[in-house]
Amino acid sequence: MSPKSNILCIFEGEKRESQYFKTLKSIYLDEKNILVCSFGNDIFELYKELKDDEDLDIVEILRESKDVSRNKDILNNYTRDDFNQVFLFFDFECQDTGFTVDSFLSILDIFNEETENGKVFISYPMIEAIRDIPSYTEFLEHKVSVANCRGKIYKGLSVQGLKLFNDPRYNDKSNWDRLVKITIEKANFILLGEPNCFKMPEQKEIAIGQCKSMNTEGEIFVLSPYPLFIFHQKESTFDFNNET
Repeated sequence: MSPKSNILCIFEGEKRESQYFKTLKSIYLDEKNILVCSFGNDIFELYKELKDDEDLDIVEILRESKDVSRNKDILNNYTRDDFNQVFLFFDFECQDTGFTVDSFLSILDIFNEETENGKVFISYPMIEAIRDIPSYTEFLEHKVSVANCRGKIYKGLSVQGLKLFNDPRYNDKSNWDRLVKITIEKANFILLGEPNCFKMPEQKEIAIGQCKSMNTEGEIFVLSPYPLFIFHQKESTFDFNNET
């Protein structure tokens, strides 16, 4: 049997997500035993499968995935009980025909605890948000229109700002630290409308703020969940409130 892993991280896609995560793990989580795999579809498809599964066993659903056959090898001999924490990383998918605010918030209620069904972190609007930084100062209020959230359009827009994070292998810790800081500040800004707050918000709180912005202004705040995940895992190593 394979060695037990403490953490299971599930990505929507197979390529870009794992590339960025590999860099972040090497910088911040090298001591952690993390197993990664992909669902290969969006969060609404995952929800459809889970709502018919009384046990809500995410490991079995991944193992039987028709979209990512190599999950069978990755999860060979593992069960849900082998993982202390499960995290999921999915895109907002506000363009999906199955999207409604109520259904989206219901999904966040299901995946709100890493020691139970798993804790989901959402990319607004998609994984490419991690590199969509117009400048460190402009990032706080940086949004994208719902019309521009579509795949090819947003992927093109997301590379027009700072070039540092366009390469998923970029591993300068000081700049990643700064991205963690401004992402935490922005997540709180979405909730409070004010800067300089560095508490870890819940994903549902962020989602409610994003849905409000989407419905009233036709825009959402660009926000990547990966810096939030790093802060969630390593909060004690950051002290943004006392930085000069």
